[in-house]
Amino acid sequence: MTKSIGLIGIGVMGSNIALNFSEKGTSVHVFNQSEDKINTLKEKDSHGNITGSTDLENFMESLPKPRKILMLIPSGKPTFDMAKKVINYLEPNDILIDGGNAYYLDSNRLGSLCAEKEIDFIGMGVSGGEEGARNGPALMIGSEKSINNELKNSLSSIAARYENSLSVGFYKGYGTGHFIKMLHNGIEYAEMQIITEAYHILKRANYTNIEISEFFKEFSKQNRSSYLIEITSEILLKKNDSGYLLDQIQSTANHKGTGKLTVETSLNYGFPLPSVFEAFNARVESNYENLWSKNIDGQLIDISSESLNNAIYFARLATMIQGLLFIQHVSNKEQLDIDLKEVLQNWSAGCIIRSDLLNELGNAKLLNPVTTTSSIQDLLQNNLSDAKEVIKSCIDSGISIPVINSSYNWFVGTSSTFNPSALIQAQRDYFGAHQVQFKNSDEFIHLDWD
Repeated sequence: MTKSIGLIGIGVMGSNIALNFSEKGTSVHVFNQSEDKINTLKEKDSHGNITGSTDLENFMESLPKPRKILMLIPSGKPTFDMAKKVINYLEPNDILIDGGNAYYLDSNRLGSLCAEKEIDFIGMGVSGGEEGARNGPALMIGSEKSINNELKNSLSSIAARYENSLSVGFYKGYGTGHFIKMLHNGIEYAEMQIITEAYHILKRANYTNIEISEFFKEFSKQNRSSYLIEITSEILLKKNDSGYLLDQIQSTANHKGTGKLTVETSLNYGFPLPSVFEAFNARVESNYENLWSKNIDGQLIDISSESLNNAIYFARLATMIQGLLFIQHVSNKEQLDIDLKEVLQNWSAGCIIRSDLLNELGNAKLLNPVTTTSSIQDLLQNNLSDAKEVIKSCIDSGISIPVINSSYNWFVGTSSTFNPSALIQAQRDYFGAHQVQFKNSDEFIHLDWD
């Protein structure tokens, strides 16, 4: 039987995924209200596997049963509105897939809505951007039921590959795939900010764009590179008639909310993700650069490229460990049985945070829980002194590096033999009778401080 799928949404991501499916032999029937957009997509389809409809009812009737429908439309209200329309035409055992950039709790709600009508729901996080959608994205797939082989094969066929493995993860729970994707995006925020902080340091060290580009190219020679580091090296060299493009871009950074959602979710679970928080905060702060009447410009900095290289590695590794620990925490709390090694494999190709670092973590025999793996701690410890040197130099030179700094504080704070937070317990009990807990006791009591 010919593999088939229905696709709603033929924007940049939807169009490229449709072409990817067609190339891999899956018949794709798309729905869009614009016949011109459908025809434009069909013209790009050299394999002849794409058809389309401008009428939702005709679109639904054209699909073989059980129907498999992938939505790739803006998250939130647009997704819910379209899902409610689609559900009216679906029958038990049909499958609805949300491949948009959904918040994982929205996927849980949409999954429950589908379950009321015995419709199978899949929440699928997709990473890789336009290029990944066309040539092989990373897919993070969450469902309550096992996925039939035909659909599993269709989805696997379009995914990115690393060596002999596919960048596809299958997770328990409607929203788990989108939860993994959300953490991916949070780590992405932090990695981008770490690279930006290194760029800031090198600019203050009087490096040219060419020299900074060469600095980042060296990472690939040491198996420390990443997709984001590679594109940064290219960005630095791009020019037009007015000079380097990067030097002409306004120094503000915006966001679409996934970093904010990652931070909010970690706070809701009471779990620390300081690197992601500082990366998100740095984007917010970038829009308030004229806050003070007098600017304080950092001095020229003198720092070894080796120390900076190791500090970047340290901060990237700390960020990744924070993210994995949070995934592990939520998995344990919600009984999701997430295998962190599968997450690493899932992110190994196709996605924005793909890097040599993921392979090194796998080679370090990452275990559940992460904290039992001494080799992971050794990787951080071995680069700690260089991170400290870079931070000290930046303090002396008046250069802000919030993510590298917070990564250092996180590791030192969580590995210290002394935690001073007992004082905060005492303070809260003193002014608000919030109680304290003594060592080796499960009981909370209020003390008489008079």
